[in-house]
Amino acid sequence: MSVGGPVRAAEARAVRGLAARRDAGDFQRTPLPDPGGGFLLQAVCDPYAVGATGTGPLILSWNGTLWEKETLPALDPALSGAMLTGVAGRVAVGGAFDRLAGAETPLLLCRDDTGWTEEKAPGTGFPYVLTGVHGDWAVGHGFPGTAVLHRGLTGWAPVAVPGRPVRLLAVASHGSRLWAGGERDREGLLLSFDGRTWKEHRTKTGPVTALALRHGRPWAAAGRTLLEWTGRRWARHTAPLSVNALAVSATGRLCAAGAGRWGLYDGRRWRLHVLPGTWLGADPAWLVGSA
Repeated sequence: MSVGGPVRAAEARAVRGLAARRDAGDFQRTPLPDPGGGFLLQAVCDPYAVGATGTGPLILSWNGTLWEKETLPALDPALSGAMLTGVAGRVAVGGAFDRLAGAETPLLLCRDDTGWTEEKAPGTGFPYVLTGVHGDWAVGHGFPGTAVLHRGLTGWAPVAVPGRPVRLLAVASHGSRLWAGGERDREGLLLSFDGRTWKEHRTKTGPVTALALRHGRPWAAAGRTLLEWTGRRWARHTAPLSVNALAVSATGRLCAAGAGRWGLYDGRRWRLHVLPGTWLGADPAWLVGSA
């Protein structure tokens, strides 16, 4: 998966997006509209999937029968390599490079009954991009700083995170609790926030690139290592595939997807399935990625 902010437009031109829908316990590929060239899909939250084409951000919506391309607002022409990397509810996030400012800039799109609009992301005092969103939280990384946003009654606002900067790549929240994963100095790192106090958890792995909540507790993925929060510590598990995306099924099983495979874990054993493609995003009903 992409473990940073926006990718170059050329990378999106080189691949074709994929989507697979869960049906009777298995995932089946679904056809996608042609956005006019190569594209990839990075994240999904039914009914929306987000990513990029060779010319800019992409959002698809599932109407119950097929995927349709959503109309997006025109972006500042100074932005280059813009893409969306996270979606939750009616919020999609990502980043781009502002050629005039010479710096990365966040993308924050919100949908109402009339369509998608671009919302001005709050300033943090440093340039940043957004990589994930869940509930009322969005995360990313800046130069140099840790990017965490919270949505309150007056909109999105930055939240100060103590310590050295962390490159955040994934987020999950439950009630007032927040978990975010990423890396610092190429080592995986998890942050937790209870509304008052931040805590750091070093993983001794590569970057943490996916998070999901199972029974209200987070699971984190870093390659073939899965970390389960027990309420007191992070327990380690070894996955039978290199995990790009995590989700939890309607029956409470952990769904993990990567290159060419996906699997279900019930807490005791894995059930693996072959599914051609590189799967980058998951929710209980969908996998998305590229080929």
